[in-house]
Amino acid sequence: MRRLLGLSAATLALAACMSGGGAAEKATSDVRFEQGPGLGAPRATHQLVAAGGGTLLAIGGCVEAGCEAGPASATVDIIEAPGMTVTATGRLLAPRIQPSAVALSGGKVLILGGWVNGRVSAATEIFDPATGRSVAGPALAAPRNAPTVAVLADGRILIAGGYDGSDVRADAEIFDPTTGKLTRTGSLAAARSGATGTLLSDGRILIVGGGRPDREPRRALASAELFDPATGRFAPAGSLAEGRYKHGAVRLANGDVLVVGGSDIRDYGGKLRSVERYDATAGRFVAAGNLADPRFKIADGLLLLPGGRVLVAAGDTAPEIFDIATGTGRRLDYDLGGQWNYMTLVRADANTALLAGGYREGRIEPTAQSWIVHLTKG
Repeated sequence: MRRLLGLSAATLALAACMSGGGAAEKATSDVRFEQGPGLGAPRATHQLVAAGGGTLLAIGGCVEAGCEAGPASATVDIIEAPGMTVTATGRLLAPRIQPSAVALSGGKVLILGGWVNGRVSAATEIFDPATGRSVAGPALAAPRNAPTVAVLADGRILIAGGYDGSDVRADAEIFDPTTGKLTRTGSLAAARSGATGTLLSDGRILIVGGGRPDREPRRALASAELFDPATGRFAPAGSLAEGRYKHGAVRLANGDVLVVGGSDIRDYGGKLRSVERYDATAGRFVAAGNLADPRFKIADGLLLLPGGRVLVAAGDTAPEIFDIATGTGRRLDYDLGGQWNYMTLVRADANTALLAGGYREGRIEPTAQSWIVHLTKG
């Protein structure tokens, strides 16, 4: 099996926490999980993208045991809310394991990089759910797996770093949807893949952690950088208390960024419970508490909740709620039936989100399962 790396804010409402550290929190009508429809294929290291109008797209990923590619790695499940029904199956230009994907205006999606036919790819494509087909996009400057991909305030897309099949990279480029072109920009101070990228309220992108989990010797970085689209340059943004990759990050209502879980260089053996917060005003990281359970491979498994909470759905046998004010996580009383990695969680509309796919830790077998998360408007 290849070394793989694990890229949504929502408005939800939740029940009050039960007392007692680590206790299970009963799900109520404010947040309720139920088994959803099967995907068109088992998927892990896939992407789940909200394309607008209640349409979700489950894109590519590994589909066979060992997290390997198969014919369905070149397919896209087109899912419609609120029933979360798979209404059609689209096709990519190539089977992709661990692609990156970003929704564009008009419902189309930019899909890039990942593993194609056993190699890291520099190809991009643009998928249109209206036709169920892709057209080729511009080639990346280099092959990239698990780059940092972040949408800028003006709609352009930053693509930075990543693993090229040989080593991690520091160079970066920007895709402009209005011209359909890629242009080079500045370079990261540290080469990294699997770093999170979060848009700040001032238009800069905060890039946190990552490193080199793809090959030995592994590196899990504690450093962070800020990309300024006005200058095209990266600048240091302080350091985490712990180096981490395969973590998650979400921007909070006050503009700060919460950095959640992940792993140190021990990978499976070094999963983290710790949570840190980037204070956007002070420009530094501060300790923010601990999850109920150590979790990694969760980059696409977080949702922001009202009342200063974050739903952390991936990486264990049950989702949990992290309370920012108390710095504690509490497991929800819902059994996902396995300790799933590389799950994807996306809000479809005001009342519904979908948690989909992943592979069970230890067995490395992708699942076609999904879970509907019923929400109350916040």
